[in-house]
Amino acid sequence: MQETLSHSDRLLNLLDKAYDAPFRPDSFHDLMEAAHDFYFIKPDDFSAHALTAADYENNETISSHLARIERLLDERELENRSHPSNIASPALSTLLIDPATGMVEGNARAKDFFGQDFPVPIRKLNLEPACRAELQKLAKGAVATGGFNNQICLIRRKDDAAAHLAKCGKWVSAEAARGTGSRGLAVSIVHFEWTVEALEFCQSMFDLSVSETHVLAALLNGMSQTEIAEARCRSVETIKTQSKAILRKSGCRKITDLLVLATTYGLLVDPGKSQPASPRVETAAIARPDRTFIRPDGRRISYGVFGDPAGKPVLFIHGLVQGPFFPADMIEAFRRDGIQIIAPSRPSFGLTDAPQNWDDFNQVVIDDVMLLLPQITREPVTVVAHQGGVSHACRIAHALGSQTRNMVMVSAGIPIDEKKHLPHMSMQTRIAALGVKYTPRILETMIHIGIVNWLRKGLKPYAEHLFSNSPVDLAHFEDPRIYAICEAGILHMIEQGAKAIIYDGKAAMADWEADYLRLTCPITWLHGAQDPIIRADFLEEFVASHGGAPVELVENGGNTMHLSHSDIFHRVIAEAVAG
Repeated sequence: MQETLSHSDRLLNLLDKAYDAPFRPDSFHDLMEAAHDFYFIKPDDFSAHALTAADYENNETISSHLARIERLLDERELENRSHPSNIASPALSTLLIDPATGMVEGNARAKDFFGQDFPVPIRKLNLEPACRAELQKLAKGAVATGGFNNQICLIRRKDDAAAHLAKCGKWVSAEAARGTGSRGLAVSIVHFEWTVEALEFCQSMFDLSVSETHVLAALLNGMSQTEIAEARCRSVETIKTQSKAILRKSGCRKITDLLVLATTYGLLVDPGKSQPASPRVETAAIARPDRTFIRPDGRRISYGVFGDPAGKPVLFIHGLVQGPFFPADMIEAFRRDGIQIIAPSRPSFGLTDAPQNWDDFNQVVIDDVMLLLPQITREPVTVVAHQGGVSHACRIAHALGSQTRNMVMVSAGIPIDEKKHLPHMSMQTRIAALGVKYTPRILETMIHIGIVNWLRKGLKPYAEHLFSNSPVDLAHFEDPRIYAICEAGILHMIEQGAKAIIYDGKAAMADWEADYLRLTCPITWLHGAQDPIIRADFLEEFVASHGGAPVELVENGGNTMHLSHSDIFHRVIAEAVAG
């Protein structure tokens, strides 16, 4: 039946399934099948498709549909997160405020947090009067004509001087999503116990002095600048100057943004402290890209420097799912062997700012490295291309010129030949390959839906879905040392939304053969024999046809090969540095 549909009918079917997604969380597989039918004319012929770049990207009607689908998704997700019966995280206290009745609903965590039963009139809610007034104002704004943007505010209980972060957004019911308006305000409150470890992590992340860290700690505990000055026996002007320094180093524009960012980091480094009633789950130690460089134009670049600070420099251009993260034992091995790993996050990944113009994405990737690298080293570097970062790595290596000592390709891709390579890819990889090239706006909406869908279920199911066609990687996920890296990498990949994945995917799926051919440095290839993205024989054929050295294949190595066989990965890097 599906084979008889016209291509426009296939598009309508895809949009129909996308409209279902906000209201049917389990419909994502149906959406993927509809997408596959849309991209490929014949079910068993993956080389046949009917797409051109101009067909859909400039179609205002389709763009309008996609924008509405994403709006519905965001509103529905806010309802799912905020409704007392649906709230997934016991670390969040949730309030629903109805300005028409003046009543407040709360989940079980809110009952414990506020020390009172719900529902309760807002005038009796255990908050300082100024905080109650602010929430009432936001609740009225949430139902007013003209819409309402999510806001972050600080709230204080009457019996507690500490400030708590609250994310406020529309309380949207299914009826409201169909156009009858918003019911009120949904408030999610984060309460986090600041530990020495969490503060030290923020100090490292922002490169703060000891004194600035003390000021940050006071701000995190809700103290005003005047109160901090009195407590530290300093002038208010001194505290204001230190606060401005903290904002500058963190890349934040205001104190509220700083508190949100610091709390995010605190939850990352010490997630168990947000849930004191639950048993702490220990995870493997991870080296994170915890430094910040501010470009002259104000853009922030997040990066890590691992191993020996005085060692031979290795520039690591990360892939997607594992990102620029490394297990502690690997970093110790690099330190022992005198190797310094420099690992920047690309634009809009992790905490690196998005490019000012997305069409300049590839050039901004190069510019970021060319501005950052001289701050760390001026020595010749070994460039490591990891997975889909390979096209960027080739362009960076060429831009560095004689400063590029050599390159190591780790699980790296090759320029995609649609007719030859697509039939051997998984469904989602095939869709991504064509989507980033021909219909990036449609694919962005599907990725948005996918992120929300799988994060509802948890990161582990999301990771397992990504590698559902790779038994070797699924087996490696049972190793907490490997899974912890993949979880951090997934969050790093999706933290700022789907657009970065699209533009990074464009670079990976483009024909970057010319960039590769411009390289004159020695190149080493390391690849998993069971890699689920690019088959080993395709890679060997490409390398041989371009006169490269033989590919070293790692038996039982998949997408996580550099982690599951870290001894081989380390040896190849050490040999490149010494060569």
